[in-house]
Amino acid sequence: MKTTVLTRTILISLPLLTSSAMAQAPSAAPTPAIPQLQQPAVARENSVNMSPLGLLSGSYGINYEKLFGGYHGLLLEGNFASSSDRDASSSSFGGTLGYRFHWRGRQDSGFLGLNLGYFSGSGEGSVGTDMSRKTFNVNTTVSSITVNVGRRWAWDSGLNITFRIGAGKGNYDVTTDSDDPDAQDVVNAVDDLLTFLPVAFDGELSAGYTF
Repeated sequence: MKTTVLTRTILISLPLLTSSAMAQAPSAAPTPAIPQLQQPAVARENSVNMSPLGLLSGSYGINYEKLFGGYHGLLLEGNFASSSDRDASSSSFGGTLGYRFHWRGRQDSGFLGLNLGYFSGSGEGSVGTDMSRKTFNVNTTVSSITVNVGRRWAWDSGLNITFRIGAGKGNYDVTTDSDDPDAQDVVNAVDDLLTFLPVAFDGELSAGYTF
């Protein structure tokens, strides 16, 4: 009889003990809120620029730069120029392939560059006096390698202003289709001077947009 009563007491007490233990167990700690990280601004990798001042002098140039990793830029540039006056007229076109190192790792930075260029031009020249003026054609080709240093100022709006200046070596070839001895003398003198001083210059002052 005592065994039966003890057994019943234990069976009745088990749910009460279980409920009490569950009630006294500490509740699970709340999951801390994960802070929302602000996404960094997307780096602008592309830039298209042109020279507004060149438009006033008949020189049209446009370039495109692709920036890799913020530091390394690949430059493609095209140029066309035309001019004329009382004694001569000329036109030229060409292109440039270049590399730039942006030392701040972004578009808004100073940079060092290396450019390979090729240009071809033609024009008319004249020799003699007004009474006996002779006109002849002149053709010029230039291949060059130049180093440059520059700065790009870029704003959050995407607008930018870019300046560069540089110099290097140029290989010139000046010819004429005229058989006139005077024309040949002029062309040969120019060709000799450019061969003696094979200097090529490089420059840019442009406005554009980065994206």
